[in-house]
Amino acid sequence: MEGLSSSEAAAQRKKYGENTITARATFSPFKLFLSQFPNTINGVLFAAAIFSFVINNNLDAAFILAILLINGLFSFFQEYRAQKALERLKDYATTTARVIRNGKTEEIPVEDVTVGDIVLLGEGDKIPADGILLSGFHIEVDESLLSGESVPVVKDIGNQLYKGTFVTKGKGRIKVEAIGMQTKFGQIAQSLSTIETTATPLQKQISRLTKLLSLIGIAISLLLLPIGIMQGRDLFPLLLLTVSVAVAAIPESLPGVITIALAIGTNMLAKKQAIVRKMVSVETLGSVQVILTDKTGTLTQNNMVVKKDLLLKKTTLPHMLEACFRGNTATLTEDNHSIGDKTDGALLLWVKEKDGKYKELSQQAVIIDEYAFDSESKMITTIIERNKSTFAYMRGAPEELLKRSTLSQKEKGYVQKNVDAFAREGLRVIGFGYKKEQHAKPTRQHVESHITFLGILGLYDPPRILAKSAIESARAAGVRVIMVTGDNPLTALSIAKEVGLAKEDDEVLTGEQLHNINAEQLLQSILHVNVFARVLPEDKLFIATKLQEEGFVVGVTGDGVNDSLALEKADVGIAMGEKGSDVAKEAADIVLSNDDISVLVNAIHEGRHIYSSLVKAIMYLLAGNLAELLFVVTATLIDHPLPLLPTQILWINLVTDALPALALAGSSTNSPIGHHPRKANAFLLSGQNILFIVISAIILSGVTFAVFSLLLPVTTTGVARLVAFNTLIGTEMVLAFVLNKSLKNKLLLLTVGVTLLAQIAISTIPLFQKIFQLGN
Repeated sequence: MEGLSSSEAAAQRKKYGENTITARATFSPFKLFLSQFPNTINGVLFAAAIFSFVINNNLDAAFILAILLINGLFSFFQEYRAQKALERLKDYATTTARVIRNGKTEEIPVEDVTVGDIVLLGEGDKIPADGILLSGFHIEVDESLLSGESVPVVKDIGNQLYKGTFVTKGKGRIKVEAIGMQTKFGQIAQSLSTIETTATPLQKQISRLTKLLSLIGIAISLLLLPIGIMQGRDLFPLLLLTVSVAVAAIPESLPGVITIALAIGTNMLAKKQAIVRKMVSVETLGSVQVILTDKTGTLTQNNMVVKKDLLLKKTTLPHMLEACFRGNTATLTEDNHSIGDKTDGALLLWVKEKDGKYKELSQQAVIIDEYAFDSESKMITTIIERNKSTFAYMRGAPEELLKRSTLSQKEKGYVQKNVDAFAREGLRVIGFGYKKEQHAKPTRQHVESHITFLGILGLYDPPRILAKSAIESARAAGVRVIMVTGDNPLTALSIAKEVGLAKEDDEVLTGEQLHNINAEQLLQSILHVNVFARVLPEDKLFIATKLQEEGFVVGVTGDGVNDSLALEKADVGIAMGEKGSDVAKEAADIVLSNDDISVLVNAIHEGRHIYSSLVKAIMYLLAGNLAELLFVVTATLIDHPLPLLPTQILWINLVTDALPALALAGSSTNSPIGHHPRKANAFLLSGQNILFIVISAIILSGVTFAVFSLLLPVTTTGVARLVAFNTLIGTEMVLAFVLNKSLKNKLLLLTVGVTLLAQIAISTIPLFQKIFQLGN
């Protein structure tokens, strides 16, 4: 099949447009703006503004309304920026499709697939467009997205396949008939979102905390009314006092700060090659205690090359080449670069080295049937017809082929000895066999028995350069890394030793052993064994579940169709962006655009830093609000004049507090992240954090109260209030640097500088002095 030419593809794209679903707007800026106003504090402020108008205090009323508008705009821009930041993540999460163009296999962005394209599909692929199945064997498709039916649908030649569904078994080719909004998915789906934007647990905790503080503030303010009456205060000052206390208690900017900080965090992770699909995982990353990681492509480079080979008989080389070539999903470019599965690519390169005319193999036979990798037989089998004879070629786990082969026990022992020798060198060992088939329509079970064993190949996949240091970094941060692989135990142990995951005498547990030991041994193995080999995808799910039952927060990496259950079960599911199937990516919370283990470990570190920065911002805002509350209430209880007016407190909360808080929340720090992960589902503030908030608030309010009290006897209330106002803001700026523990945060330096300049302006310029009632 030649497929479309470049010029034909360009013409089709011009005619039909891009292969995208036109997303319905997920939010309206106008509605988002209006949604900022209906809340408790705004209701209190609006009532105060109306009351000020009634008593002809028009300047205060106008300023309160202006503050309401500014607060709404500030929150709006924060949430709008957060929404845009989340949408930008879609640019990082691009997907590709393999098509035949100009007679060659090419990998192109899904958006470039067009009508008439021939698309190659494999197990785990998301189907990029609607089309007709041209060829394939034993193809099953998950169409639950469209039908709601969870059972995969078997597809035969000529059947329709639909955009957005997944190939769960087999491989084949389709001819594209419809793209984008013309597909079945496009017709029934009004929007398509790949980024989870629902409120995270942290945001929900903040929302509950803000409501609680609002109720406390209102309760205290109402209790101060009878006290003020007993003190002989006038009604309007009492109402101002009530509003002031309520405003002081509520951290108005806290929800907006958290929202924008989380959005910034997800973009920071994306730039570091960890694409967050569900925002909750930003928080959970900081809690991960155990990582269950694949070997190939994560701990190793996924840059396969055949390093050693063993053929039982020299005369069987042609059959060995056929066994490598048949059922191979990779293709080679003219410069020997492989497209597709890296293991298959290495086999093709070996075939090319042995026979430069390897492409002629495809013209010498007709494929009758194909069986994809099976977790029971652990092999791939392809049945062909050549010169009116039928042959079956298979490759897979050497021990399984040996078990089903016609070799004598002595011959099996010889092969197994070489398999072990290859594996000890860290080579991935693949066995090959064939069988001349007599039956017209043989079953898989029949085909994969009485095999003529051909030989073995040892593929070397060097460890990632940064794997060892990444594992050491994870260990230092209290994160345990466990290798879970389908490879030979000796191969797994060899690579584990190279990357510092295991020592010479460490135990390696196989999937079979995992299910054949008693409960006590199983628990000990789960808690102490760091290398699991010859495991099935369901074994990975089993290990993750057992660890979670023991109270661990587990991150799981995966790339295959069958990994999706483990990815969904994990506290954080991490899909491999380079070699991972589309099914795995859809099931995951995070997709790594670089499969290197170091990227994952760095993401965990970054997740902890993001959470730590958020906690600093929260502590800063709560300490400031508590200091304001203590200052106002203390001054009231000892019958001082009202120390801060509502407009002044609003200025503190919405400008002088919010800007440094954003700088703290959005900072990227290189400070140590600590040895122990944060406990899952723990309250966002520890007892130590709460103690710090209380002590800081007492110090800030105490200093401000002392200044106010000392000035009252020697100057006017207005001047005393002005100095106290500036004292409180100045001490809060100091608190920001205390929490940051460094002067290297450029954004914090900038926001504090802007805040102080603004404070100087309103304290010295007559117009602003009049608006804020300062200095009189």
